[in-house]
Amino acid sequence: MVFSCPIALQILAYVGLPSAPTIQNHDFSEDFIYWFIHLNKGQQLLLSIAYLSVWYARNKLVHEGSVCSITKSSTFICALFMEFESLQTLTVPIKPTNEVKWTPPTGDMIKLNFDVSFNSSLHSSISGVVGRDSQGLLMAACTYPHTGIADSFAAEAKVCERAVIFAMDLGFRSVQVEGDSLSIIKKLNSPTSDKSEVSPIIRDILSFKNSFDAITFSFVGRSGNASAHELAKLGRQFVEARYWIEEAPALIEQLVLRERPLTFHYL
Repeated sequence: MVFSCPIALQILAYVGLPSAPTIQNHDFSEDFIYWFIHLNKGQQLLLSIAYLSVWYARNKLVHEGSVCSITKSSTFICALFMEFESLQTLTVPIKPTNEVKWTPPTGDMIKLNFDVSFNSSLHSSISGVVGRDSQGLLMAACTYPHTGIADSFAAEAKVCERAVIFAMDLGFRSVQVEGDSLSIIKKLNSPTSDKSEVSPIIRDILSFKNSFDAITFSFVGRSGNASAHELAKLGRQFVEARYWIEEAPALIEQLVLRERPLTFHYL
């Protein structure tokens, strides 16, 4: 039982949580719930993360024979807790929930929508990036394969990085990088230093900002990111990176045309 596991108890102590109540012979749930609701909100969040991490480590040990140290587990728990705490205080430009269509950038900006297709069994991902101008015209697109990707969170960070690098390679000076990964967008707009597992990628992306006259990072829901989403899926069939200038695979061109604002459609 995780509540009385000696390893779990050591981890709770390591991260600064008070000891759980002693479980009696009767139903333990009442004692545990009483203890939990008398913790403050921060302690409740930390405890939830800790127990989930302990259960994850237990499954890794049972099914893969992988042993995770108490120190490493505790450090991970604290880092994840700090990330949750920081995300709760951030604001980021988010399109209203009833606005589900792609919208063009303003002026001379180029909007690069990004999305990713992640394969957890192979630890690989495919980045899909679609660039359009203020009239909704297709400027460029690419798919890019990645290997050694730990999880979907890392995959989302890598595709955002790929979108920025793609813009740099094409010489775009003013860009709006947009995707449906809210956590990654929040990290890029945060005034504080990121401390999560993807922090090296976040730092790399931010280090590229000086290569542009202007660059912004914004979130859009999946329905407003359809072209990039479909391109990432389509990229699974390519072994190597693929690049298109002022064109894209037929399916993507159809989606781009469909997403263009009506004022730019020719009769």
